[in-house]
Amino acid sequence: MSLPESLERAATELPALAAQIRPANGDPHRLLDELGQAEAGQLLGWMLDEAASAADELVEEWGEDDRGIAILLEMNETGISKPGRKLLRKARHRLRSQGIEVKASEASPAAQATRRSVVAKADKWQAAHVSAPDFRGARMGYLVDSHPSGGARLFEIRFDEGRGLLDFKIYNAGRTKVRGFLKSLTSDSGRRLFEVDREALRALVWRAAQAQPVDRPLPTAYVEWRARLFSDELEKEATPGDLARQALKPADLNSAVATLADQVRAGTLGPWPPATAWVGDWMDKGRESVEGLEAAPRGEAIDGWITQVTEALAADSDQKLIGRHLEELAWLRWQAEEEEEAGQLLAVSAALGADGEAVTQLTRARVESLFEPFLASLRVVEESALDDAG
Repeated sequence: MSLPESLERAATELPALAAQIRPANGDPHRLLDELGQAEAGQLLGWMLDEAASAADELVEEWGEDDRGIAILLEMNETGISKPGRKLLRKARHRLRSQGIEVKASEASPAAQATRRSVVAKADKWQAAHVSAPDFRGARMGYLVDSHPSGGARLFEIRFDEGRGLLDFKIYNAGRTKVRGFLKSLTSDSGRRLFEVDREALRALVWRAAQAQPVDRPLPTAYVEWRARLFSDELEKEATPGDLARQALKPADLNSAVATLADQVRAGTLGPWPPATAWVGDWMDKGRESVEGLEAAPRGEAIDGWITQVTEALAADSDQKLIGRHLEELAWLRWQAEEEEEAGQLLAVSAALGADGEAVTQLTRARVESLFEPFLASLRVVEESALDDAG
């Protein structure tokens, strides 16, 4: 039975508390707002005794609020079922590990109040997560802060270092819901988010904001929160990719370039395409280059077109930006304990600003990935033409 369902049952069986339980709508922190300390203790005792499985969530949430901690400290185990007692002791052990004395029965009211004030200073839940980039380099970032009135405030940010802030949304929800959402995206199966240093993520978002095109205003919500979360002081902070470069050693460049080029061709890396119009224009030129040609001349024309596109893409790409994409991917590999792969990404990242051969190899692979279906169609000679030749 879920926590909201258990609380509805509690409201039915504890009618004197029903008017305070139901308005909270299943939110543990709103329950603390609605109930007095004695009534909250009565509810917790009932939950521990009658619905221990759902009480686990309630105890976890209350263990992060100084009001809830006071109730956990003062709860008498007498009359509570074994699962409930076990849950309460586990919560108190967790508090003890944080340096909080949990034997409330042996403490004076003044001492308890002092401990609660210390807890209040630490009662600030923060979290930061970031996604892997998509094929263009766009990522999702999530910043979490405790909400002053209880629950949590979730900042959902879609950004791209080359294209700026693409979206910026704010959600207010209970901590349980926010935790559940983040957990669903960070589980080992189908993992889509990685926990990240909070300052590093803020620096990454700040850097993306500096690339905002002049014809696309920054999201309103970002502007409202910029002074509090994304000040210019973040220019000095390291991004996740910077942290990876500081911690890891680059691999051998030659083998790294070859490996990454194969990954680009296979579609597992990049290919960081330029504007759609750029791709379309070069497809038109490709069709013109092979018009009326067959066999060897057609193949030579296609090879020549690929060389031209590679040179154009190298010239039209921001190699420093692609290098930063590789650094950020290196951080992801590092988090996955794939240090060899991370070292390869760092080696190529550093080379893109100085090694022309590395740029050419990687750009050629990008072209082959970007135009793979189109190149396949260019290499097909119409059957009717073959019949006529026969």
